[in-house]
Amino acid sequence: MKIFIDVNVFIDVMTKRSGWSESLRVLNLARRSKELESWTSALTLPLIYFFRRRVADETTARADAQASLKGVQLVPMNQTILDHALASARPDFEDNIQLASAELISANHLITRNKKDFDTSKIAVLTPEEWLVLQEVAALEAKLT
Repeated sequence: MKIFIDVNVFIDVMTKRSGWSESLRVLNLARRSKELESWTSALTLPLIYFFRRRVADETTARADAQASLKGVQLVPMNQTILDHALASARPDFEDNIQLASAELISANHLITRNKKDFDTSKIAVLTPEEWLVLQEVAALEAKLT
């Protein structure tokens, strides 16, 4: 199974905002399950750094951003993705980059906290909670415990 994890799932965990424990479960599965191919956009790294840098020093922000992405592959940001994102009628450019990245790798699921931002997606868009209760995901999680 190939999943694409939106930046807001990482930020859930960093800031411990509502739903962060489910987001952490998603990230732990992404890192530990050999049966998952886990991806996020290359844009995610600078965004995580930016959010972390607001409350931490430079060294900590860089280390935390790097650690956050452990076990997750990056979809390189290229001209095709940027052109697709710019051409989208959707108003949020960052979300357009995330969606174009997920589509480029033909992800099975896009996991996000903001489903409404991806309502035009051809990919199944699920919250962390929705993804975790899928039978195949529950089976993967059970194998790791």
